[in-house]
Amino acid sequence: MTLTTLAAVKEYLGLAGTGEDSLLNRLMDWATNFIHSYCGRIFLQGNYDEYYDGDGTDSLLSHQFPIVSVNSLEVDGVIQDSTSFVVYAQIGLIRLNCGIFSKGKNNIRLQYTAGYAFSPKDLEQACIELVAMKYYDRGRERLGVEKKDSTSFAAQPPQEIKQVLDLYKRYGV
Repeated sequence: MTLTTLAAVKEYLGLAGTGEDSLLNRLMDWATNFIHSYCGRIFLQGNYDEYYDGDGTDSLLSHQFPIVSVNSLEVDGVIQDSTSFVVYAQIGLIRLNCGIFSKGKNNIRLQYTAGYAFSPKDLEQACIELVAMKYYDRGRERLGVEKKDSTSFAAQPPQEIKQVLDLYKRYGV
């Protein structure tokens, strides 16, 4: 699922009709994947079943956030009661009330639901602008590639888009 809609992209580009729909859908998929990769997380709500390595602390940082609900937390094969931990949903942090996540490889299993029910508006606009840049870039030099002395290299996304994406980037995992 993409971070924006075909209707929103077409409105932004001022397009009518269906002649460009296939291309725009591919560009929306590309832009969504780019954003997920850049930020190190998936934004739209989904269910996750993940294993983590225990590190001897009382905290666990989930890969996806915000956390909507924790279905099950298992440590060393023992399912934890929901009163034995606190969930800091907005940042994806789970902290044990008592004890630690013992050190081990894949000894913690977390089953949870995380993400946004709807794309945050600033993130959706960043996706739309990436699609528009790719759309208008057709037939020219590739988006994000600068040429110097016939050598090309990938650059960062434009600063205004990067500023939005950095607000949602996952740090610390």
